Amino acid sequence: MFWKRAKPPEHEPEPERPSDDRFMALVRDRIEEIAPGFAEGSTIKNGILLGRHQPWAVMMMPNHTGDPGHFDLGFTTNLGDPGRDLVVDCVSGIGTGAGAVGTAVHLWAETSGACFLEMATGSTGQYATHLGEEDTAAVPGWHTISSGVIGYGPDNASNHALQAAMLDSELLRTLSGELTPALNRPRLNGIKVFLCRTPDSTVAEIRINGEPAVSASEAMAGLPWPGVADTAMARFYAVAARPG
Repeated sequence: MFWKRAKPPEHEPEPERPSDDRFMALVRDRIEEIAPGFAEGSTIKNGILLGRHQPWAVMMMPNHTGDPGHFDLGFTTNLGDPGRDLVVDCVSGIGTGAGAVGTAVHLWAETSGACFLEMATGSTGQYATHLGEEDTAAVPGWHTISSGVIGYGPDNASNHALQAAMLDSELLRTLSGELTPALNRPRLNGIKVFLCRTPDSTVAEIRINGEPAVSASEAMAGLPWPGVADTAMARFYAVAARPG
């Protein structure tokens, strides 16, 4: 009796989660789309994307969830003291496989990635907005570098409504009583702001330097957000900065 050897698959299935170096390669490609030439000559090793001509780095951080579509990243524009100036964020893709990974890269690039590029290219206002200490959208007492607000989800009208509401809320000033005590670093504090609305629920998450800001998140969830027809999400990133 003869057994037929099974044919190997024509294409190996893609892993649900790429390696750290592969994810960093996708991040580099996205950075190059936004800022052509900026990452030229950069290298990737052990999950770290390292600039060639300037002292910057973007790096993978330990995944604080068990979700393969969740990614933690940090960046620094001061390799002389990366521990002091490391700015961290986390993003989750939508869906599975390559689609989720692509979404995660996009979300990072448009929010904390925008702050990174702004800080790494001389703070000209090209990639993120600079808010003075007295600006009504800034963290009181801090120079604030803020990305734009992005809205995303399956229903465009719901996305736009939530995005507009977050823009109008001036959250960093509105929640300053809850935020300011958690700004525990003297020079740079990274602030992630995320909101998810469904027709009958609200999930709000604020992280400061990678750690949950519980009271700020709870206060954010209690604000009068608009109703939505389907799941909608909005997100932005800010860096509260002082010279030093």
